[in-house]
Amino acid sequence: MDRLRKSRGLTVGELISRAGMTKSYYQSRAGFSLPYNTNDIEALAAALDVTPEELASPQAAPRIEMRVPAGPVGDRVRRLIASHAASEADLIAHLEHLDPRSAASARALLEATTNTVVLDEEVLRLITQWADVPVEYLIDYTDDALTDRTEAELELREAMREAGAQSIQFRALGQMSPDALRAIAQSLRGRPPAS
Repeated sequence: MDRLRKSRGLTVGELISRAGMTKSYYQSRAGFSLPYNTNDIEALAAALDVTPEELASPQAAPRIEMRVPAGPVGDRVRRLIASHAASEADLIAHLEHLDPRSAASARALLEATTNTVVLDEEVLRLITQWADVPVEYLIDYTDDALTDRTEAELELREAMREAGAQSIQFRALGQMSPDALRAIAQSLRGRPPAS
């Protein structure tokens, strides 16, 4: 959907407005907290001037190259890798299996020596799927509320791993605030919450 939106030159806000959705409603679906229903698909398809079938088929959307700040986005990708107790090589191997072009884009981002890097936007979607975080965490790195929430979830994930938990589905956490997530993480680590 993001590739179609960008190919139409729409911001997320414009898409939401055209589809008649609220920001929180859209974000809960885009972040996979709640599933899209058929009415959502039809409204979004109409807003993007495509058929619902085209919207549901990722192959139909054009691939988009985008210029991103290498440092901040690369740091976020490394944060996601660390939250999975994985390595850069693990992520690259996963991407290579799915899409060699995305693996090459990820490698270019992680090895960048310039301020910006041009990469295929698809790689950011695949990385966030692998990490189980909203794609906006890498694509819209200026959304402070989304960043705070995602980083609180990552902190909780790490605390749970340290406590011996194997995995957690963050969609199951619902609408817990970032502060509540951090308090749980601190509790798992045996520290009193910061005041």
